[in-house]
Amino acid sequence: MVAITVILAILLLLMLLGMIPSWSWAEPPLPPIVITEIVHTDAGTTCASRVYLLNNGSTVYENDCLRAVFYRDGQRFCTISTLNGHRFISSHHIGSQHLKGPGCRSHYWNPGEVMEVNLNNDTLPPGVMVTVEIVDRLTGKVVSKHTVRA
Repeated sequence: MVAITVILAILLLLMLLGMIPSWSWAEPPLPPIVITEIVHTDAGTTCASRVYLLNNGSTVYENDCLRAVFYRDGQRFCTISTLNGHRFISSHHIGSQHLKGPGCRSHYWNPGEVMEVNLNNDTLPPGVMVTVEIVDRLTGKVVSKHTVRA
């Protein structure tokens, strides 16, 4: 009984000193804006590249103050200068067709709202790594960064 107590005390001491892992199964927290889905089909074709973004956090964002930078396998291929659906129409946006969804309809992107970014066809074939950086246009700071496999 004394030997078991000594062994348990040593294991506890090692865990407290950080010498052995804590055996935590908790996954790292998700960023505040995440890619929930990438769709490859559109009206019977297999060339669409639609990305669905979710405001996963608790912050309300002014979507006109945000821009999205998309990367395919680590290479930048598209920058969307505003995430406000009304201002997107008149903005310079090479590589994307339109924005849709509740996250871009008003001036604010509320928690739990989804935004669909319709990129040019054949932009994201299945299997590529897709990263989106959401950047505050006023400060230049990255608000969120998320990577998934298409």
